[in-house]
Amino acid sequence: MADFKDLRDYLGRLRAKLGDGAVQDLSGAHWDLEIGCLSELSAQRTGPALLFDDIPGSPSGFRVLTNYMGTVPACAVALGLEPDTPGIEIVRTWKERSRSLNLIPFVNVGAGPITQNVTEGDKVDLTRFPTPRWHEDDGGRYIGTACLVIVRDPDTGWINVGTYRGCVQGRDRLSLWMLKNHGRAIATKYWARGQACPVAVVVGCDPILATAAAMTAPEGVCEYDLAGALRGRPVEVLYPPGSQLPVPAHAEIVIEGEVASPEVEAVLEGPFGEWTGYYTHSGPEPFVRVKRIMHRNDPIILGCPPMIPTITPGDQAVPMYGASIAWEHLDRSGVENVTGVWAYGRQLMVVIAVKQTAPGQARRALETAAANPRNSGGMQRFFVVVDDDIDITDLEHVLWAICTRTRPVETINIIDSQTTIIDPRLAPDRRAAGDLSMGKVLIDACKPFDWIDQFPIQNRFRDDYRDEIRTRWSSRLPL
Repeated sequence: MADFKDLRDYLGRLRAKLGDGAVQDLSGAHWDLEIGCLSELSAQRTGPALLFDDIPGSPSGFRVLTNYMGTVPACAVALGLEPDTPGIEIVRTWKERSRSLNLIPFVNVGAGPITQNVTEGDKVDLTRFPTPRWHEDDGGRYIGTACLVIVRDPDTGWINVGTYRGCVQGRDRLSLWMLKNHGRAIATKYWARGQACPVAVVVGCDPILATAAAMTAPEGVCEYDLAGALRGRPVEVLYPPGSQLPVPAHAEIVIEGEVASPEVEAVLEGPFGEWTGYYTHSGPEPFVRVKRIMHRNDPIILGCPPMIPTITPGDQAVPMYGASIAWEHLDRSGVENVTGVWAYGRQLMVVIAVKQTAPGQARRALETAAANPRNSGGMQRFFVVVDDDIDITDLEHVLWAICTRTRPVETINIIDSQTTIIDPRLAPDRRAAGDLSMGKVLIDACKPFDWIDQFPIQNRFRDDYRDEIRTRWSSRLPL
């Protein structure tokens, strides 16, 4: 299990497990586009985590971390596995842990490093932090890209922890784009009573906690407890004075305040380059009236800037988590002989490997995966199934299977489906009318089962011989 309690512990593990090159310390990069561009360029080559310091306009020691789970070994370390764990085994581990989760309730420890620096009232100032402007056409500086937004249901006391984008709108204002989900539903309860919704926004936490906040937990389940289950011990929290919202005791930055109904007060939010690789939303949204800011000495903003999806995404945790959710759904639905699941383009294309033992098996795997209600907010629209001899973590192998094992007139199908409001392919008139119809593509790239034994064999060296050659030549030739 991943037994670290904060972001700094995780960074230490990366350096210890993967060597000094796993985290690249960079000094002097500018918050205005430069940090964003460096993060994108590094992610495209599956580079290391980047820790920025001495950022113009902010005190030395106020830092920004990006690409924190940008490699398969980093994802392994985050889950408490050995760095050389294969990608499919990481997905399998994630799936198994998610299946058998025994929620571990968070614990109130009363104190923690998050209280090292506290400002309140007229002294709060969000502009002190080195919040990047991540993309050229962004409508502001987004401090919340991998943040936790904490609210409490006024009826049940349920603590909900979600992830929404947050933009600095001034010294004491932080806008939030809260989609129609648990957090928004809870806020709406306060607004219906004529009250502002108390909120705490955490900027900087360990990667397991950040991942749990982005997961789709059932109503009534606290994401803190989910994170506790994933890492094997409870999340340690404290309650700031006068607050009913528990915040991680080892967080980097906590922003507290209230969110009034957008009908009472709103601010122009966006545009922002989203995870789809496009700008889609901009408009009046609610914002936090900031009342208190707490931060650790030398705080770290955890940045997860959305980028144009690449073949090897800068945030490997996203496709791995999406793949584990798809795999778990296949298991629960009784689809047999699934040997692996992977995802590309920030999990917009799902690839399933099966060991065929009966006719129709590949088709069932496709249809079941496409019907998963938890698939990426409805944006997934390409589903591919291949035989278990295909390395689904290698896009070249997947494309090879698609190009050589499909008969398009019978093995590629399109089915009806709904998408999400941020889908860039929604026509403006359809978006305005609330028409979210889109469709999904199902691609059966498996060998035909009825003559699978007669399918031409591959001209590929055995894995053991390939490993032997790599070992023999690795000192003289990159292989």
